[in-house]
Amino acid sequence: MTPTPDPILTLAPDAGSAASARTLATPARWPDLHAGPTHLWGHCQGSGARPYLTGVDRSGPDAPAFKCSCPSRKFPCKHALALLLLHESHPQHFGTDPAPDAIRTWLDGRAGKHAPPEADTDPAGETRSGPDPAAQAKRRAAREKKVSLGLEGLQTFLQDLVRDGLAQAAGRPYSDWDTQAARLVDAQAPGAARLVRMIPECLPHPDRLLAHLGRLYLLTEAWPRRATLTGAQQADLRAALGFPLDKAATVAAGGTDTRWLVLGHTVSDEEHVRTRRSWLHEGGVTALLLDFAAPGWPLPPALPAGGSVRARLSPAPGAFPQRHVLDGEATRSAPAPLPAPVTLDGLLDAHGAALALNPWLERTAHHLGPVTVHPPTRDGDPWRAGDAHGSLPLGGSDTARLTLLALGGGHPQTFTAEWDGQTLTPLCAVQDGTLHPLDGGEDDSV
Repeated sequence: MTPTPDPILTLAPDAGSAASARTLATPARWPDLHAGPTHLWGHCQGSGARPYLTGVDRSGPDAPAFKCSCPSRKFPCKHALALLLLHESHPQHFGTDPAPDAIRTWLDGRAGKHAPPEADTDPAGETRSGPDPAAQAKRRAAREKKVSLGLEGLQTFLQDLVRDGLAQAAGRPYSDWDTQAARLVDAQAPGAARLVRMIPECLPHPDRLLAHLGRLYLLTEAWPRRATLTGAQQADLRAALGFPLDKAATVAAGGTDTRWLVLGHTVSDEEHVRTRRSWLHEGGVTALLLDFAAPGWPLPPALPAGGSVRARLSPAPGAFPQRHVLDGEATRSAPAPLPAPVTLDGLLDAHGAALALNPWLERTAHHLGPVTVHPPTRDGDPWRAGDAHGSLPLGGSDTARLTLLALGGGHPQTFTAEWDGQTLTPLCAVQDGTLHPLDGGEDDSV
């Protein structure tokens, strides 16, 4: 599918690049423009005497990819974005000349990287296929070395932060956090980089800040000692650092093919990625499915919030195996029974037990009840959900909270919610013995 102009501009690293790309997206600024079956290329006249050579590869799992001879450090640069916009708005101006050597070499390199592994023959004459184990081990060792160096720098950064006093952290410029996060991205530890970028959110709350920094510091201590951890603990550590999950191996390890109750969904946007978390329950097991999409692009079809599906789910490795992978397709099924509700104390106990197994776990989901929803007071108290033993902050959308309040009418009720250690996000409410989504169903559900 050819992207529309709006999704193209969502690829821009910042608003300035998007605005500049719009200005450059005119044929008059491009001495030549050409398109192949899977790529675009052209020359864009800049401020220098020689125009910049720009290419876009629209093939491969990481498409679109960009290359430009301009000196910009932004990625993609304004010239690459403008080339995509031009092909969308002025395709008649594109010729079919072969790409110059610089672009052709780049395209060939990308094609080789994404090509399927070729079969090989061992000394006994038998054919074997798949990636070279020695090459895999070499790449793995190179990445682990980068991660080690990045985490050493992070540990020094955190020690300096504490030494200066956490009260001084709020006075630091945002560039301090952004620079440290960028170094961790370069070190191929994007999970740690994400946690660093979250530090400014915690600055107004000393307790949250200290806990967040503790999780970060634990990463720097656990990685050098990873050989002493169990396989499940190592999997949690690697996931927290941002190592990708091997979905094929997870599915191959086996899973549970049964009827699952969909407790609900939450969607968040961060780091140029939209993430949907889908929570399912069966037989005392709560499973988390993750879906991702670039900004401006749709997420895959959602499972029916509050409904039941027949699906095979395989747990990802970990000391607390919460994340699962869907094997094949999910189909609607007869209603599954609701799980037994837990009190707020039960929620905190369950969440604490999960953190004891995986200290980098960020969220858990629960079926709560009986719980009473309390709206904000005139004294400025926020929304809360409470029972006889206490209350917790209630987040989520205004629609979800007001719906809960209307359904409960000030009386105890039962609903599903996501807990991130700070706030409850309501997902579905129980009505007449069944779950109903609080923010309405999704039109693209299965």
